[in-house]
Amino acid sequence: MRSARLRTCTLCARTFTPSSNHNVCPACRQKLRRDACTCGTLKTRRAKTCLKCRAEVGASDGSWRGGTVKHRAGYVLRRVPTHPKAKTANGYILEHVLVMEELLGRYLVEGENVHHKNGVKDDNRLENLELWVRPQPSGMRASDAVAWARDILAKYDSEDPARRVEPPY
Repeated sequence: MRSARLRTCTLCARTFTPSSNHNVCPACRQKLRRDACTCGTLKTRRAKTCLKCRAEVGASDGSWRGGTVKHRAGYVLRRVPTHPKAKTANGYILEHVLVMEELLGRYLVEGENVHHKNGVKDDNRLENLELWVRPQPSGMRASDAVAWARDILAKYDSEDPARRVEPPY
């Protein structure tokens, strides 16, 4: 019967008992089955990049479509990683939201959404989009409703160009 001799891994210098004639420990052999990404982290053999770099590949990826993709619900998504909401969407934002924000000169605020007039979700022409605001909450006091209405009027006062803030994209 062969005696089990300890070996030292040639990659990580750990000691291990080889099951056969290996010079690399099982943990490092598992890592070797995976490739390294250009950033140095591990990725699977078939993948072109690791998960962290996947969103940064862009035009160098063979399946790059110019930064726009179609959502399964029919909406068009555009890649804008600098957008404040892009962190929750892997850098992609609904294109109709971006078109409306560009028209308004600011980001959409809580309670605002963009509606397609003709119902076609990938028709993002300005003529087809309109800004919708959720109505006031139910059960408001009259004084609170008046204050809410004044806030809405001040927020959507289009005659004051000094209040416009251009989005950075």
